[in-house]
Amino acid sequence: MRAVLFTAVLAVLAQPVVAVESVLEIAMRGTVMRVLVEPPVGRPSGAVILIAGGSGRLDLEPSGRLRDLNGNQLVRTRKGYAEAGFVAATVDIAGDLKERDGGVRNGYRWGAEQAADLGLLTDHLRKQAPRVYLIGTSRGALSVANAAARLTGTQRPDAIVITSGMLMQTDARQPSVQRMVKPLEAITMPVLLLAHENDACIYTPASATPQFKALLTAAPRVDIMMLKGGQADKKGEECEAAGHHGFAGLDKEVVQTVTDWLKALN
Repeated sequence: MRAVLFTAVLAVLAQPVVAVESVLEIAMRGTVMRVLVEPPVGRPSGAVILIAGGSGRLDLEPSGRLRDLNGNQLVRTRKGYAEAGFVAATVDIAGDLKERDGGVRNGYRWGAEQAADLGLLTDHLRKQAPRVYLIGTSRGALSVANAAARLTGTQRPDAIVITSGMLMQTDARQPSVQRMVKPLEAITMPVLLLAHENDACIYTPASATPQFKALLTAAPRVDIMMLKGGQADKKGEECEAAGHHGFAGLDKEVVQTVTDWLKALN
């Protein structure tokens, strides 16, 4: 079914005219996926699709209000990507991937539906910017890698970025890109793996990045970058966004590292 795309403007400012965030709705499968779009400052260098970790369920309202995951590292830094010259599209998951109890459909991140949704959004954003990139953090790594492996043509991202990603399998309870996304040889675009050297989350250790890089045999380049410093983890919250796992205190450094890398690809 052909996707229906439309934008609802959130605010109108008086003189001078300034671009504002808007909500893009993509209709498919009898439901809707909402995307919060932040326009770039100046001529766009590209477009970035920001995919949160955790459940990935933002519960974005038509008004632009985010009901969940406001503190996620990619969600809270979306304006930084726009200020760096990128169309910043922060994605909520489609309605049919959500459960009534506030949960999400099991395994949606490595399924065909979300990959198709991200492909539609990628194709749409090409009307605004010549290159479109997927960026996912933590559990969002599965969504990014899955889409990169499945999509083709104009729906295929030009590069992908994974930050604090769930890359290698650590135990039977948690999914990983290594175990769930097949074939990894289908990822044939440049890849950036960004980690914090002191990330204490057992599912996203910095030591996993070189192991994962070795699996991406068809990618033309795979770069690893490490950050250090920032706000330390609180006990029991090593996998949360308010510590090293979420680059707390290093938001500007994360955005600059990622956007400098993306601009260097052009």
